[in-house]
Amino acid sequence: MNVQKLSRREREKLNRRREILQAAWEVFASEDYDSATLDDIAAAAELSKGTLYLYFQNKADLFFATFEMGVERLFSIVQEVISSSDDPVAGLREIIKRLLDFFEENAGFFRILFSERAHFEIRAEMGDDNGLKKRLLYIVSGGLKIMADYIQHGMDIGVFRQVDPADVAFLLMEIIRGFAFGMIHGPAELRPSGKAENIASILLDGIRKKDSTGMDQ
Repeated sequence: MNVQKLSRREREKLNRRREILQAAWEVFASEDYDSATLDDIAAAAELSKGTLYLYFQNKADLFFATFEMGVERLFSIVQEVISSSDDPVAGLREIIKRLLDFFEENAGFFRILFSERAHFEIRAEMGDDNGLKKRLLYIVSGGLKIMADYIQHGMDIGVFRQVDPADVAFLLMEIIRGFAFGMIHGPAELRPSGKAENIASILLDGIRKKDSTGMDQ
């Protein structure tokens, strides 16, 4: 979206929507989905509750949009690393570290995201709103393609073996998501994002032992 081409009124509405989403992120992060209310979010955004309904249908719609913002932030991290690193190996290591940092820094919000109770309540409120689902799928698929293209670049220059780059990109994000889930819900020793190097080594180097010449046994 080219913000410069928007009218002043449109820019103000866009900024207001962002303010609401940021307030919602903070409220959802500090409470569970059931406890968080639109009144809480309106108060955090310093707006009337009625104003929220000008932008969102209900709490589920607002949560979904907040989740959508989180996914956009995740893939903006991926894009930022890729655009600043020509070394795919170093780049993927940095992506893993920074995404785990992001999950850990925003553990409160993602705790709700991984909550089965929240999923049940959100589905009940959303019904069969395929528009929201398609929007999210578009963001996720776009982000995965960016990562897959980066992995393909690594194959083209000979640092990765030839496999389906889309599969690798999906596997990488699932590993990060699964490990983040462990950090958020698991024992304390799983929480440090310093584990990123272990994940990167297993993904990039495998677990096969090398012989004295450095070849796989």
